[in-house]
Amino acid sequence: MSTEIPVERQLRADARRNRARVLAAAEEVFAEFGVHAGIELIAHRAGVGVGTVCRNFATKEDLIAEVLTARGEAMLDEARAALVEDDPAAAFERFMVAAASRAAGYRALAEEMAARGEVPIREDLRQQLTDALDQLVRRAQRAGALRTDVTTADIKLILSGLAQAAVTPGEESSRERFLRVVLDGLRPAQA
Repeated sequence: MSTEIPVERQLRADARRNRARVLAAAEEVFAEFGVHAGIELIAHRAGVGVGTVCRNFATKEDLIAEVLTARGEAMLDEARAALVEDDPAAAFERFMVAAASRAAGYRALAEEMAARGEVPIREDLRQQLTDALDQLVRRAQRAGALRTDVTTADIKLILSGLAQAAVTPGEESSRERFLRVVLDGLRPAQA
């Protein structure tokens, strides 16, 4: 049994508040400007000094990982919610639309997915997300709503492509059309 105390519990109340403010500000800044935004802007938005950001996160990559982990957890929650829906076809499509929408509204997530092919998150969370996607794919295939040759790796690649489309300048309607073309291509010929 681990005796490690979570970082949030080790900190004083004011330090916990500052850490939460930094995370909230980073979420906003990365959503708006992507991962290339500076620590100074995050500190300014949080109402703290750059030193406070650096005390809480040794590197900018650590801060990005923490923020994106929260996004990965939200994606996992969405996948799990889709798994308990009665209609596997509708659940799969809703999940894909939500994932594309999330990427469009969160520049850092889109950039990281486009650059790496998936979100840089903790390995256990990555595995849970992969397992949930596997189940979504199999359910949709059994329902006849998804081609039988589609794999979870394909879905990850498609999500990465959708993320890239989300950060590519263009009209919202063209991104939505792209998503619909992708979803149509995932359906079996008889569907």
